[in-house]
Amino acid sequence: MRRILFLVLLLSPLAASPSTAQEARRSAKDYFDEGVARKSKGDWEGALADFSKAIEIEPNFAAAYFQRGWLRTTPDGYNAALADFSKALELNPNMTDALEQRAFVLFKRNDLDAAIADYDRLIALGWHPSQSYYMRGVMKSTKGDLDGAVADFTAIISMSAEDKGSDKSMAYLARGLALRQKGDADGAIADFDAAISVDPRSALAYFDRAQAFEDKGEAEKARTDYETAIKLQPDLAKNVKKGVSEKVERARQTADEREDARFAGQPKSAREYWDRGNHFLSKDDLDSAVADFSKAVELDPKLAAAYNSRGVAYLKKNEPDKAAADFSKYIELTPLEPGGYNNRGNLRQRTGDLEGAVADYTKALELAPNMNHLYCVRGVTLVLAGRDEEARPDLEQCVRRDPRAKEWLDSRVESARKQRAAGRP
Repeated sequence: MRRILFLVLLLSPLAASPSTAQEARRSAKDYFDEGVARKSKGDWEGALADFSKAIEIEPNFAAAYFQRGWLRTTPDGYNAALADFSKALELNPNMTDALEQRAFVLFKRNDLDAAIADYDRLIALGWHPSQSYYMRGVMKSTKGDLDGAVADFTAIISMSAEDKGSDKSMAYLARGLALRQKGDADGAIADFDAAISVDPRSALAYFDRAQAFEDKGEAEKARTDYETAIKLQPDLAKNVKKGVSEKVERARQTADEREDARFAGQPKSAREYWDRGNHFLSKDDLDSAVADFSKAVELDPKLAAAYNSRGVAYLKKNEPDKAAADFSKYIELTPLEPGGYNNRGNLRQRTGDLEGAVADYTKALELAPNMNHLYCVRGVTLVLAGRDEEARPDLEQCVRRDPRAKEWLDSRVESARKQRAAGRP
């Protein structure tokens, strides 16, 4: 009898190993929850396996398809992501997150008509109207439907008549670009004026207005706007050099000659030293710039802008400790000005203090949420730090706010991943 009982226990499922029995009892939701936890920790491969297991157990698990599709949204995985989002929507037609992500993938695949159709549905469902109209307008503009794009951007401006934030600024910028493409330079300039009134630190607004002035042959106005754009966002300089016409270059040279004559005399005040220092800085005469900025803060220790400018000069001279001290002093004197945090963040990223850089970019964004450049550089810094999941919203925001940034951003992200793989900041 004991022998029979032993054989029964041996062959029974109850005799399976504890781990096998536990595995058998796990539900689709268990795998889903574990996948979400893995995803939050950056373990994308483990999360992908968990969501796939959840789907294997429960083939109608819409949320699992969405999460797996989200993880597959990479250039190599667009087809698989598209299939997952479509399945999620088949199971839950009103899953707006899946609809928005599918539209994004379709846009990346250049399937503009299908992407626009998804945004039509999102607008009908009332999903983030400003963002939906904006993205649909961008897609219409991309496919050449400029009138449709103008209508969508106008809808954002109309619905946010009292809004002073980023949605309205970006809508004016986008509509201005569409009007410029239509040949309406005056209408474009009016929109860029409006964008600047909403966000006076929008480098792109000055850059785009400069191009519209150039279209009209107003070289001096174009030159002034190009210079303002470059001061606000120095990496735009390469675009100016590529796109600026000969007449604008001549205007720039004439203005430079006037500037040289203006600073020929000896400064008499702290602000005059700071002003001349900026002139030297623009010409990469870094030693002269540092000397003038130092004289400025000697005469007026509370002239915050001189510390910031000297910090930039020290950064160009590859003297990071001195640059850091100046940026920190600038922040101390002007704690509500985002430029100091941005500059110190750039310095910290360059010297490998990635956590410090992210903290500075985050503070700058709190103070200036309309500065798209900050989303871009914070996203790249997070990638460099191995925090890809946290980087993703910033990278998507960067491209959504300015689709022209995509090529630059892709290059920076690829470079960041190579640096990370090589074990260097």
